[in-house]
Amino acid sequence: MKDLAPLPDYSRRHLNPDQAAAYRLKFRRGPIRRLSARRERLLVTRALDAALARVPAASPTLLDYPCGAGRFAPLFAGRVAHYVAGDHSPHMLAIATQALREAGLADRLVRTVEGDARHMDLEDDAVDLVCCMRLLHHFPERDDRLRILSELRRVSRGPAVTSFLDAASFKQRRHVAKLRRRGKASRRVLLTPDEFAAEAAATGWRLVDSWALSGLFSGQRVALLEPSTDVRG
Repeated sequence: MKDLAPLPDYSRRHLNPDQAAAYRLKFRRGPIRRLSARRERLLVTRALDAALARVPAASPTLLDYPCGAGRFAPLFAGRVAHYVAGDHSPHMLAIATQALREAGLADRLVRTVEGDARHMDLEDDAVDLVCCMRLLHHFPERDDRLRILSELRRVSRGPAVTSFLDAASFKQRRHVAKLRRRGKASRRVLLTPDEFAAEAAATGWRLVDSWALSGLFSGQRVALLEPSTDVRG
């Protein structure tokens, strides 16, 4: 396998324990961010319920990669029998584990996996479904995004819940225009739903549906994918 490029700066900062701890508070700052976080939770719940309806296992195992500071860990763990947390940062894994303890769901955690999402230390078909939130838009190289999607496809027997930044959303179009006036380029990866669907299809997924968080204030879309072939990327 070709050597992986360094992680994006945004990801590397969470190898610092203070930065990892600060991330836990990020979505609680300010009324708009809190409102956006509540809306995102509703959409993720909708997508997760749709994903679970496609899982035949009576006691499913869910992989949350990256788990981050555990913002969705109690939601995910509370709806499945077995929860696996993965992240490149050991500090994020520790914080997410603590979030499960606080929610009384520590018994659902069956495994933690530390490492790069582009090369997961997991077996083929290790889990019944996967969730990968707010990660793909941090990787500007298409090859890296395809690696992540391919790894999610490899380790999962079933569907995926993920997210991407919608290039057609008002906020992201305004963001790009503002940067252009300053002679700068966006560090965010912006994809239209069709472009995201094409990347998913290239790695053995089919885009079932996606839901906009807020065109005015976010541009994030929550997406539901299902396996389209038996090909592993």
